[in-house]
Amino acid sequence: MIKKDISFLENEYLQFLLMNYFIGENSIEINGEYYVYLPKGKISFFSEEDGEKVDIESANLPNCAEMFVALKDEKVIKQMTMTLTGKNIVIDFTLKTSPLRVTGINAPKSLAEEFDDKVLERVLYLDLVKQLYEKTLKGFLEARISDEWQGLLKNFKEYLLKV
Repeated sequence: MIKKDISFLENEYLQFLLMNYFIGENSIEINGEYYVYLPKGKISFFSEEDGEKVDIESANLPNCAEMFVALKDEKVIKQMTMTLTGKNIVIDFTLKTSPLRVTGINAPKSLAEEFDDKVLERVLYLDLVKQLYEKTLKGFLEARISDEWQGLLKNFKEYLLKV
C-alpha cells in the first residue's frame, strides 16, 4: 500500500481560516449563537523552499506588512493564535500543524464559586473551541474538494496584490 503525505492540508486549513478572516467570512453559528474568529497576536510561517521560519507577532495583524509579505511569498502557516468572540465571551487558542491540533486555550476567568461549576464552565469553553474546529475544518474540506477552492485562492491572491 502506498501512503500519501497529505500534511499540506494542515497548512491549507490554517490559510483557509486566515483567508476567511480577510474576506469577512469568519463568523460561525455554534449552538444557536453567532461567533467571530480572527487571528490574534502571533502567526508562524515556514518556507518550504529554503527552510526559513518567520514568527510574526503584532497587536495589529490586519495591518502587519510583514505578514502580507510572508503570504505573498507563499510561506505556509505552521501556527496561528486565534480568538473566538461571542456575545459574552472571548476565548484565545492556538492552532498548530504536524499534527494539526488545538493548544493553549485561554478562556475567561471563572466566576463560579463551586469547584464543580468551574470545571463544567471550562468544559463548555473547550466544547466551543472544539465545535469551531470541527465546523471550520468541515467547511475547509468541502471547499477544498470543490471548484470553490481555486476561486478562493484566486480571490485571496488578488486581495494580496492590493495590500
